[in-house]
Parts: sequence; C-alpha cells; structure tokens
Amino acid sequence: MASESLDEILRRDKQREEDGFERKIKIRRILVGQNKIIAIPYVEEEKLIHGDFEPNGEHGEDEAGQGMGEIGDVIAEIPLDNGEGEGDEEGDEGDPRAGEGEGEHGIESEAYQLGKELSERLKLPNLKDRSKKVPTDEYTYDLTDRHRGSGQLIDKKETLKNIIESNMILGRFDINNPDTTNLVVSPRDKVYRILSKERVWKSKAVVFFLRDYSGSMDGDPTKAIVSQHLMLYSWLLSEYEKLVIPRFIVHDTEAKEVSPGAYFTKNDGGGTFIPAGYQKINEIVEKENLVKDYNIYVFQGTDGDDGDDGEIALPEIEKILSYVSRMGVSVLKRNYNPDKDSGFEKYIKKSKLLDRKNLFRMHAMTSQNVTDKDNEEAISALVAQD
Repeated sequence: MASESLDEILRRDKQREEDGFERKIKIRRILVGQNKIIAIPYVEEEKLIHGDFEPNGEHGEDEAGQGMGEIGDVIAEIPLDNGEGEGDEEGDEGDPRAGEGEGEHGIESEAYQLGKELSERLKLPNLKDRSKKVPTDEYTYDLTDRHRGSGQLIDKKETLKNIIESNMILGRFDINNPDTTNLVVSPRDKVYRILSKERVWKSKAVVFFLRDYSGSMDGDPTKAIVSQHLMLYSWLLSEYEKLVIPRFIVHDTEAKEVSPGAYFTKNDGGGTFIPAGYQKINEIVEKENLVKDYNIYVFQGTDGDDGDDGEIALPEIEKILSYVSRMGVSVLKRNYNPDKDSGFEKYIKKSKLLDRKNLFRMHAMTSQNVTDKDNEEAISALVAQD
C-alpha cells in the first residue's frame, strides 16, 4: 500500500511539471543494507513572509527554524551502515535497525533495481569489456558436453564428419566423386549433446568512492556528492549483476577508509589535500593486488579547493588511470563564485587529462539546490559514451 501510495503521489507531482509548475516532491535515497536503499520522499514548501524582511542567512537565504542552541549544533544523529565490515576507526558501526523492513519513513528497494532504471532512463553505456572473470556459486545447465553413441540431442555436424571419416577408411566414399547413397552409419559415428552442469563465471568490480569531507564541503556539496555516488553504485550493481564491492574513502588533509555509514554522514572541519585520497586508493589496490581479479572504478567528489598545485596529485592520478576502467570527478562549486576555476580544475585542465575521455571525466556544477535531475546529468557526464 505504501508503494502504491508513493507511486500515485509521484504521478501527480509529475503532472504538475507537465502543467508548467515546479515539482514539489523530492526523493532522498540512503544506503541502509547490503545492496538496499530507502527512498525518502520529502517536500520543501515555500515560505510566506509578511512585513519588512531582509534575508540574513548564508548566501542571502533565510535561516530555517528557530530554537535553542547555536547554528550548526547537532541535535540528533543516526548513523547508517550496510551491515558489512567493522566500521571505521572512530567506532561508527551503523544503526542495527537499518534495513529492517520498509519502516514508516521510506520505501525500501534494491539499489540494483535503481541502477537498471538509471541505465534505461539515462541510456548509460553497457559495460562489455569484462575480461576478468571469477567463478561464482551459481550453476547453469546446458547442452554443452558431447557424447558418442548416445545422448539427448544429436549433433548433426559432428555426426556427419564422423560418418564421412569412417566411410573414407572403409573405401566407401571418394572425396573427388562423392556418393552419399553408399554410406554406412555406425552407432559410434553418432554424436550427441548432453545436459551438463556448468559453473557460472562473472566479472567482479571494485568501486572506490572518494569524497572531500573538509569544512568547505559541509552542507549542500556533500548532499549532492553522496546522492551521485549512491546512483553510480546502483548503476554498477546492475551492470555487474550485483558483483560489486564498494570501498569508501574520505579525506581532508589525510585520507582513511571508512564504513558506508561514516561515508554518507561524516563531516569534518579540517583543510584539504586531495592527493591524500589518491595515495590511499593506490595503496589499497597495490597491497591487496586488486588489479588481478577486479575491474576497478574511482568516483570522486570535491569542491576543488586543494593544498596541492598538481605536483603530487597528477602522478597519483596517472597511477590510478593505469588500472581503472573509469575515473569520474564531480566538482561542486559554491554559488557565490561558480564561474571561477578551482585549484583542482586548473591543474586538471592544464594536464590535458580531459582529453582521455575513455578513462577520465570531470563535471563541474553549482552545489546549491541540486535536484535529482542535476545529479543524473552529472552521472551521464561522468560515464556516458560520447
């Protein structure tokens, strides 16, 4: 009933757009379990102001809500986790309730299904280059084995070859003057295909999600990045038939691997050194020898502020590009200066990495009031084929 109700509400909201009005309902998706997400619908209503009023919030916006405490104080915190791993070094082990049923705040569904919908709607590329195959616990039954003399389905081509060879040995068939009316057929000449059990081999992928969680990324930029990364993870799940291992890296001036719950909720207040994230990824790939068995993807989110001028970052990116199937970077700019290139954008453009579109993509966008449509456009820019 909840699913039907949500579908009906979304249908009516879509009709608003067709009638020339903006949509009211937005969807926030949260990773809550192994390959599970919760879609949370919410509405941002307009504010009616009476009398004289001057907006006093950051970037000229009204601050939402009044109450005790200072702006930015945390009033509640519910960490999210996918139930895997041991959490990060600060003890974030996730909410044990996460992923238990549909709950009352959202609709639980498979990230895999979201990925399929994204692929169809955005016409994302089908990943065909899957050279690294690994055995799975799945089996299939097919007529792949051959057996002489008896079986389930006769293999006409192999049987005819055997009949010709046998009759040539017996002197009953002349290759220069063939006469098929004089052939004899032995039961051993007949070849059959029989049903056999075959292990299924599939490609596996490791996807590294890397985001800047320094103080300048607080708020809108982080919301946009985690939404994009959840969509990208879902897309890869659909392409690799759920055989995707996500790894989550956050960085300020230093980088560390964290749990999904920490990745989607954690913020920090430090400075920024982007190469630390690249160094961490290269360290993990080399230490665990991931290149041998996995297709590897790297998706990064940053506002582009960096304590490096590219001298350290660019060599680390080159290492990543030597083994990845795709590296995509979203640059989320603050609205007060959206046209100015960040330090990161400057050294990326200068390096000519953007000419290597088969491996490296960068997409810049403003970070305020980012919609699902904006995020989908970013995803298309990062992974779609030209």
